[in-house]
Amino acid sequence: MHFPYMKVLVYVLTFVGYCYSGYGSSILSSLRDAVLSAEIIFGDVFKNVISVSKKFKTVHEIFDSAVEENCVYECPEKQRPIKNKLHLPSSDGCGSLGMKIDTEYLPAPEMARCCDAHDICYDTCNSDKELCDLEFKRCLYKYCDTFEKGSAADIVMKGCKAAAKMLFTGTMTLGCKSYLDSQQRACYCPPTSKSGKDRDKYSGKKPKDKKNWRSNDEI
Repeated sequence: MHFPYMKVLVYVLTFVGYCYSGYGSSILSSLRDAVLSAEIIFGDVFKNVISVSKKFKTVHEIFDSAVEENCVYECPEKQRPIKNKLHLPSSDGCGSLGMKIDTEYLPAPEMARCCDAHDICYDTCNSDKELCDLEFKRCLYKYCDTFEKGSAADIVMKGCKAAAKMLFTGTMTLGCKSYLDSQQRACYCPPTSKSGKDRDKYSGKKPKDKKNWRSNDEI
């Protein structure tokens, strides 16, 4: 195959001369600006795409956890989790997984205390999710019952209980991932220690029979 070196050389010289001309410089400058603008625009787009992808991944994990019948934290080797001494249970108000509910939108500002207690319950090692959720429901309804009885108060109380039911239902259906994440931080899975019998079992060695064992002097 014959490569057209002369033709390529002519194209290169033409391009260099074009670049050194005023018109060529302005075109290249415009192209450079366009490339830089494209990098900025598409860079932001890619960042948004990555952010959205992470959100979709989180939502996917939430629904995967929600379909589980029993939301129980377990160690990989089935050993019992123990309390992580370096972990201090904490709370971040009402809401989870990046979605926060401001206290001004709650029927009773005191409901935020219920959310804090619920978070701490989740964030305590070996706590039972169902019991945490049940205490959360009782706490929310307790504040709704504090409204004075009357025609107007009945409407407010019904609205309060509707909001309480929504918060409680949210924890029942979509709170499994938050619970498991909190348990993973609050608990420590100790390393498994196998007995000599188990080691022989997995190593393929047969245990010695003490009844049939004889010393070298007897042989």
